[in-house]
Amino acid sequence: MKSSRSLLLVPAVLLLFVPPALACLWDSDTLKEESIGLDEVAAVVRGRILKHSTTFYERKVAYTLPLLEQADVKPERYDDLAVAYEKLGRTQEAIATMEAKEKRFPGLYTTAANLGTFYAHAGDYTRGLEELRRAIAINPDAHFGREKYQVKAIEYLQRLAVTPELVQKEELLGLPLDPGDYLFVMNPKEARLGRKRPELSKDVLQGLVGMIRFGSGEKSPHLWFSLGMALAWNGHKNLALRAMRRAELLGHPLASEHAEQLFRTIKPYADKDWGKVKAELDSEWAKGQAWAQEKQRQEDALLAKGKEKQVFGY
Repeated sequence: MKSSRSLLLVPAVLLLFVPPALACLWDSDTLKEESIGLDEVAAVVRGRILKHSTTFYERKVAYTLPLLEQADVKPERYDDLAVAYEKLGRTQEAIATMEAKEKRFPGLYTTAANLGTFYAHAGDYTRGLEELRRAIAINPDAHFGREKYQVKAIEYLQRLAVTPELVQKEELLGLPLDPGDYLFVMNPKEARLGRKRPELSKDVLQGLVGMIRFGSGEKSPHLWFSLGMALAWNGHKNLALRAMRRAELLGHPLASEHAEQLFRTIKPYADKDWGKVKAELDSEWAKGQAWAQEKQRQEDALLAKGKEKQVFGY
């Protein structure tokens, strides 16, 4: 099946380019997780993406800053402070905190990983990529392999900034863009057509979902689209459909066709009206977001009672 998509006007595509705030930060929140499985992916595509409040990060700065004066301070306290600064939009202070950490604890992977993110957010993509690659060189398997996907995402957005129409021709993982190329995965009987699955690293879902959960990736149509593609190629059509719906709502020009093709492979949906299915998916997402907001309120309530150690974990 060949795609029927048509080229969009360049100005419309330009709206999809955003600064590469797709990178993932490293602090004690991410250290709590050793891996991301399908349960976590399912939670994310259903809207259960816990984001901390401004109050949380303001309190974290006030709580963590004095700890850096202690003689036995752990290196990760610098990361906690720097990430809190970054989340508050104080990127230069985040960078300065990482530079201070580098002087006190030189050569750590987490320093390079966070610096790469901060420089990218500040618009210095060259230095951001340099630091991310340094992090990968120090520890290629750390952070669930996420840095290599950060690099892919930033490089892709840089290419897109120069040539916006590339959004019609490639996505950040380099997967084939015709939905017919992966639909055979949904129906093994069609495997005889000779299509082959691309070699997808086992950490691709961890990498993409990690950027959505811990960075700013939930606002990126490109990350959601690539997540949908990766899920589809792995045969997870229900999850892929939900990721594609997010990409569609965020404005990715190819997501609508992919979502509708996926929808027609799912038996409980196949006889339904696509418009009604989209409404169901959007309602599911809204419920997931409501859950996340309630968790945030509970967290802020604990902070109001002075329970910083319970909330921050240190």
